[in-house]
Amino acid sequence: MLLMAAFAAMLCTSCSKDDPAPVQATGVTLNKTTLTLTVGETETLTATVTPDNAADKTVTWTSSATAVATVDAATGKVTAVALGEAAITATTANGKTATCALTVTPVEVGDVTLNKTTLTLTVGETETLTATVTPDNAADKTVTWTSIAPTVATVTDGLVTAVAKGAATITATTANGKTAICEVTVEYIVETVLIPNGTFLMGSPETEPNRFTNRETQHEVTLTKDYWMSKYPITNAQYATFLNDVGVDGTGAKVDIQNGERLIESSSAYISYDWGLHYNGNQWEPAANYENNPVIFVSWYGAKAYAEWASGDLPTEAQWERAARGGVESMPFGLGNGKVLTSEMANFEGTHPYDLDKGGTYNDNSGVYVHRTTAVDAYPDHANAYGLYDMHGNVIEWCLDQWDGSSDYAGSPATDPVGETGLRRVLRGGYYLALAQTCRSAYRGSHAPADRDYYGFRIVFVVN
Repeated sequence: MLLMAAFAAMLCTSCSKDDPAPVQATGVTLNKTTLTLTVGETETLTATVTPDNAADKTVTWTSSATAVATVDAATGKVTAVALGEAAITATTANGKTATCALTVTPVEVGDVTLNKTTLTLTVGETETLTATVTPDNAADKTVTWTSIAPTVATVTDGLVTAVAKGAATITATTANGKTAICEVTVEYIVETVLIPNGTFLMGSPETEPNRFTNRETQHEVTLTKDYWMSKYPITNAQYATFLNDVGVDGTGAKVDIQNGERLIESSSAYISYDWGLHYNGNQWEPAANYENNPVIFVSWYGAKAYAEWASGDLPTEAQWERAARGGVESMPFGLGNGKVLTSEMANFEGTHPYDLDKGGTYNDNSGVYVHRTTAVDAYPDHANAYGLYDMHGNVIEWCLDQWDGSSDYAGSPATDPVGETGLRRVLRGGYYLALAQTCRSAYRGSHAPADRDYYGFRIVFVVN
């Protein structure tokens, strides 16, 4: 019996040395104890089980709020699902745990761009800008639209409306402050041509037939700046746009424009001369079929107000004459060879054309006498060398200058002259009732600035 017990004890000792008990996990730690993700973002956590020789180092991953974030039970890959908080826990086989506090935040806007970064519109025109917010899964993709110059262009939900000539910056701003801009240029629809600066002979030579002595003395004038001039006289349609935009009522006046002076008179009162504008209860409209005719019954104040509204000015008398001459100096007209004006070339009292070689005005019963204004583009083959139309005839045009109506030029060289004396304002170019001799480039007329008759105008934009 003693021998058998001793043998059994030997067997047990041998068994303990060859098969020791498994080493148990005593703890587990995570590479991160806090984690912030945005919706849709993923990150894999790692768990470290201690001691290193633990027999079973596997862990199982769980999420306390799977609606906020899920976790792969085997790999620890966390996926953010929705805004909120969740505890991500790693658990060893023997129940040891470690937790990472997870916060899921909104996806922030990274950038915003516009479909256009520059935009050119005309007064009254509209266009919709589109903002693209990235990334696509940004939580708040709303943008706020603003205009730095709402008097030039307004914007509502991306719809840009051109209000007046000028420049405006349209900005789209996201909720987190990202911005994108579009530079908007608003133009007014007036076709213009460029008139170059330079020195020219203003007035008429003493040999020019039918000239007015003591009013047109030829003298040298220098214009130091280029300028753009409207290709045609301002039309009824263009002037109606202005009147309606600034809110001029049927009186033709507005207290805050040109000190309340009357700008225009409705032509509806003139049955035989109804070629201008009507006030129809709440707005101005061209007389039927006269949209493209030059505006008439405009005072100098009305011409000046329009020019300022369009961000331009009336031409000085010198600017007007240089443009009218079309580079043909010392000749009566700026068309063709400068010597002749016939009813095929312009709208005036066509039975009295002009020919320098025939001694000036002469009778021609075959000439066409229209007896009314014509559309500003009615003589398409007769622009001057600068590309201007209707500088001779159709309607006489207001200029910027003051003048007493009788005195001559100073008679000496001048630079950028502007007449600044006299109660009257200069009129140039002749009109549909005039003989050809008063449609000459050098012819000068004038009236009180409040007068409203068959007067039109064109505008200039000086190049600074």
